[in-house]
Amino acid sequence: LGVMTAEKKRRIARETLDIYAPIANRLGMNKIRHKLESLSFEAMYPLRYAVLTNAIKKARGNRKKIIDTIESTIKMRLEKAGLHCEVSGREKNIYSIYQKMLQKKVSLSSIFDVYAFRIFCDDVDTCYRALGVIHNLYQPIPGRFKDYIALPKANGYQSLHTTVIGSYGVPIEIQIRTHEMHRMA
Repeated sequence: LGVMTAEKKRRIARETLDIYAPIANRLGMNKIRHKLESLSFEAMYPLRYAVLTNAIKKARGNRKKIIDTIESTIKMRLEKAGLHCEVSGREKNIYSIYQKMLQKKVSLSSIFDVYAFRIFCDDVDTCYRALGVIHNLYQPIPGRFKDYIALPKANGYQSLHTTVIGSYGVPIEIQIRTHEMHRMA
């Protein structure tokens, strides 16, 4: 009975990852999507989930403090430059990190963008100016910059993506876009 229950659990978890999490993503329900992915990942691979969760906790230290510090530093620098933008920081969820490790065939220590920040600006010019502020504030990682504003993705997605070495030596991904681009994304 225990094996059957575990098998049913895995089947439901796979279905959730294949169907319900993508639907939540399409509907812009990211918190729900992340929760579904995390619970499903834990149900499908409990040992991998446990090992990865512990490794991330050790690697990240006080995550909330790090996110708050980086976010307030970015806001302060943007304001100092006369740019009025919204800044939103988060840490990537465990399933996203696991997927990236699988796709790139790398270890956790090779995953750059464990922390992610979005900067929302009023216009395109401000996006590029905000990018300049970020690159003056933190050291950009070579080869980790994409300009999807000048060269949008085939589906119309637009944003500036960069990965930098943030406070505490933590690599962070930063996406910069207008409010309109965010609504489209």
